[in-house]
Amino acid sequence: MKTLLMAIDHSPVAEKVVALTIEEALAHRAEVVVLCCVDPAYSSCNQPMEIDAGEDPADFVAAQDEQNTAEMVVRHALAPLLRAGINARGMILAGDAADTIVAQSQQLKASMIIMGRRHLSSLNRLLKGSVSASVIERAHCPVLIDVRKD
Repeated sequence: MKTLLMAIDHSPVAEKVVALTIEEALAHRAEVVVLCCVDPAYSSCNQPMEIDAGEDPADFVAAQDEQNTAEMVVRHALAPLLRAGINARGMILAGDAADTIVAQSQQLKASMIIMGRRHLSSLNRLLKGSVSASVIERAHCPVLIDVRKD
């Protein structure tokens, strides 16, 4: 079975990335791994955190720290995938986002990476760098970027 890696974060484009991933997963009859990266400085553990689909995100209290926010993001992304009948699981990893996405896609032998683009200003792109551009340059598989603005 094909595996799609959906890289997601707590940004306004997350819902669009989930919708695009559902379309692709159904079209390719693929399973989905939802990945959210956290800054290692804010991570409370050095092991990957895996989350199974099927838990209702409404059952969890919204968290304030980055790792708990990442967990909520993953759980909210898994819910519509599950409703669409897609086999999916979530994962939270600490590390540089681009490095982690590329490494995880290789480890999973993903057939595609799906992610969003934040539409950074020129200054922010220069200061922070573009995660999506870095992933595109280094990925071993196709990368689908949702670039739609509201």
